[in-house]
Amino acid sequence: MLETVYKYLETLQEQVNHLPPPQQAILTKAVENLSNLLQEMAASRQFESATNNAAKLVKAENLSRLLEWTVAQQAAQLRQLQEKLDKEVSQHRRDNQSLTKREAKLQDLLRNSPDIISIIGSDGRVRYHSAALQRVLGYKSDERIGKFHGELIHPDDLLAWQTYFGKLLENPGIGKPIEYRKRHADGSWIYVEAIGNSLLHDSSVQGILINSREIGERKQAEIAIQDSQRHYKIMSQITSDFAYSFQALPNGNFVCEWVTEALARVSGHLPEELIASGWWSSNIVHPDDREMLIKQLEGCTSRSMGVNEYRIVNKNGEVRWVRDCWQAVWDKTEGRVVRLWGACQEITDRKQVELKLQLVNEVLQAQIGSAPLAINCTSNDGCTLVWNRAAEELFGWTAAEVLGQPLPNIPEGQKPDFYALLKSAGNGKPQNGLEVSLLKKDGSSIDIWVWAAPVRDAVGETLGSIHIFSNLSERQRIQEERQKLAALKNMEEPFWARYVSPPQTQKKDGDM
Repeated sequence: MLETVYKYLETLQEQVNHLPPPQQAILTKAVENLSNLLQEMAASRQFESATNNAAKLVKAENLSRLLEWTVAQQAAQLRQLQEKLDKEVSQHRRDNQSLTKREAKLQDLLRNSPDIISIIGSDGRVRYHSAALQRVLGYKSDERIGKFHGELIHPDDLLAWQTYFGKLLENPGIGKPIEYRKRHADGSWIYVEAIGNSLLHDSSVQGILINSREIGERKQAEIAIQDSQRHYKIMSQITSDFAYSFQALPNGNFVCEWVTEALARVSGHLPEELIASGWWSSNIVHPDDREMLIKQLEGCTSRSMGVNEYRIVNKNGEVRWVRDCWQAVWDKTEGRVVRLWGACQEITDRKQVELKLQLVNEVLQAQIGSAPLAINCTSNDGCTLVWNRAAEELFGWTAAEVLGQPLPNIPEGQKPDFYALLKSAGNGKPQNGLEVSLLKKDGSSIDIWVWAAPVRDAVGETLGSIHIFSNLSERQRIQEERQKLAALKNMEEPFWARYVSPPQTQKKDGDM
């Protein structure tokens, strides 16, 4: 019997080792007590009488049955605990796998994120940098661990960062974005935008989380816009050109929304005055041009745009010319023009020059038209631009027949030489008194003297050449007449003197 009990005890002792520590301690104590009791029973068995041995055997039998029941109970409990432990181990394994995947995903995001993720301690030293630090600033992450975050910030931006960091230390949570420059490993400065999140009281972080991203391109664009606006403001102040925007009301009136500062220089009116009073309804536009502008605006459509030149009257009563380039804005919903954008350039000086040139041109045209000599002008490509009345009379072709066409009076065999002459004149080599033989409309030829010179514009570019023709045969006839008259003067006695008797002198009274 005792041997059986000992076997149960050994089996129970083996199973005890698989229990959790609290249950293992309780059962181990019970097994030890039972083992001690059995040892006492075995030691006293040889001194007890047969009656006592029988009673003890009964008691041992009862204890054995109790022990078997206890072992069965503990075995069942052990199986339940084992099943629970297996479930907890499986769940723990799944949790560890999920956590490992999440950590791997987080690390992958941190490695590939364009933003720099940093953790800064309350002392301002870096405790963590993501891999983006090397891509953005050229430093390895472990190189900057333990360094002060402000070491790489531009001196001009350092005070702003210190103030920002101080607020994060005092106030937990997410701060406002801040922009500053950080020094790249190559020595250049990189613009970054950072957002701080104070997690000093979070036991898992115990620091300030900084999310930084490079904004170099955006900053360059902002700086370019600022420079453009500054340049625009300066140019608007110093140039005679000004831009405007007018809102078109449903009743057909236009209200000025804005106008640039150069308006004051051209008209003497401040932009505020024009915005308050309007444009074409004000006295700034010359009365003779106002109706033309209003009619043009009334006909605006979805694609209307145009260029006008008109006069404005400044506060001193002076008339100034402007060239207005405008664009109408069409609203599909309302089915009408809702806005008018434009840019005006003062062209008073140009207009005055144009008027003077027009006057000079009219005088020149009158002089050419009334000149006694044949005159024509040709362009660089040989087309006739001018053909005066004397040319019509000399050659027989009218201006309507010649203008825009090559010169018709050049004989076929002389065209290469004559056009070479025109080209030479166009290149700046005037030709004086060349003798050529040209055609008339009736097919006859005429000997001509030609003078040719280049025609240039205001900047010195050659536009063509001008030619003056003189009838050589008429000149020769006059010269011949002159030569005859000169020959007669040189004769000692006229040929008719021999046929005429000299007059007799009448004798006076008293003459012999």
